[in-house]
Amino acid sequence: MNVHFQECWDKTRYESDHVISLGGQEIPYHTVCEDNFFYNEEGKAVATIYSYGYFRSDVKDPGARPVMFAYNGGPGSASLWLHLGLVGPRRVKLEDEIHLPTVPPFELEDNPNCLLDLCDIVVVDMVGTGLGRLFDEGAKEQFYGSDADIRQLAMFIDGWLTRYDRHNSPVILAGESYGTGRSALLAAELLGGGPENQDTLGISVSGILLLGSYFYQPTSFSEVALNLPSMAATNWYHNPGGKPSLTEFVRQAYEFTGNQYLPAFYLGDEAEEERKSGVIEQMAYFTGLEKDYLEQNWLDIPMRDYMKLLLKDSHKVVGFYDSRYVWPDLPGIADANVIADDPAMGQYTPAYQAGFALLRKELNIQVERRSKGLAHGVNTQWDRTFKRSPGQALAGAMRRNKSLQVFFASGLFDLCTTAGNARFLARHNKLDPERIMIGEYPSGHMAYLGEESAKLLGDDLRKFVIKSIS
Repeated sequence: MNVHFQECWDKTRYESDHVISLGGQEIPYHTVCEDNFFYNEEGKAVATIYSYGYFRSDVKDPGARPVMFAYNGGPGSASLWLHLGLVGPRRVKLEDEIHLPTVPPFELEDNPNCLLDLCDIVVVDMVGTGLGRLFDEGAKEQFYGSDADIRQLAMFIDGWLTRYDRHNSPVILAGESYGTGRSALLAAELLGGGPENQDTLGISVSGILLLGSYFYQPTSFSEVALNLPSMAATNWYHNPGGKPSLTEFVRQAYEFTGNQYLPAFYLGDEAEEERKSGVIEQMAYFTGLEKDYLEQNWLDIPMRDYMKLLLKDSHKVVGFYDSRYVWPDLPGIADANVIADDPAMGQYTPAYQAGFALLRKELNIQVERRSKGLAHGVNTQWDRTFKRSPGQALAGAMRRNKSLQVFFASGLFDLCTTAGNARFLARHNKLDPERIMIGEYPSGHMAYLGEESAKLLGDDLRKFVIKSIS
């Protein structure tokens, strides 16, 4: 079955007007929330990408105004996390991000880190997520796969730029988690077309935010080396006694990993006992794990084991998505959901899901669909094969587009997509280091969670966008 993006757009849109204060300046903006349909050969709608457009409304000629396209990952995740945490004009109000209310009422507030003064913003729910839908199960192969996903997202962006007469606007891509690999593939697809002779769209991208980087494939590298700095950050948070600042402790962990751990890792069981003993002593200092455990496992520490071992004496488990969060270890209680049954995601999901319900009312969205925040059915049906890796695609896009800037951003307490992994991806994919920015923040997978981290990330993102569009 072949599907195509609708060229004559349906008038299913909801609009509203608002004002936000950014940097002491009142910014009026207009919103357009709408379906973006895909049709089969018989003219029947088989799927829709749902978009939330934010347009600064006091601009006389928006034709060359930058546009940011933002989406989450999963696959199967709605965009509500980025939408209500980092890029949208409104965000979930969280007075203490570690001690969150898990029941209503929840509130929204203006987002002081929003970039609407610099660029218009389009937040995207992919097919099957959020308010996006797959109407025809027979068409799922056209959407639920790494390559198919990119083809349809590229067609959506091309269609959106055409609809709003914005092909002369600098384009910024902002993806989180699985959305980072999506962005890497998308930048190449937009510029030159895909490996199956797709249309050459000729759309260049000015900048890409990769938040919580994940490029889909194993790195063929020591997982401990990539993860140890995040383990160190986690240990620092829960056991701060006798340690320097977080930044310094993590810097020391990176230094130890490169200068001592990796050479010993290369030797493996042939490492001299004195050398091995010194490495294990340091690993215990940085990770907080007992030396007896490290004696047997210093070459391989599964992250799921680390989550349970760090605070085992108090029978606590730390969060995979944000290791600042903890909850009781209950061995007799099986985890029913790998995401919801996490100390972090289990705490802040209710606030974000309820926050989106408040937002759709503010945006006058009247479409009668529930929001699929995390669509596990999409995830389990996803075809994860691809014809080229995100790293290869990104390198190719940067080679063809000499102006493309890339920002790898990570939360130091993220045990899912670790900061060390982001550094590795930035340095081992033949990317131009002169156009790479790396940032690490005192938060988790959602590095905008918490006022301190949100401000630091927001400030760096603002600098990055200004550099990308200058």
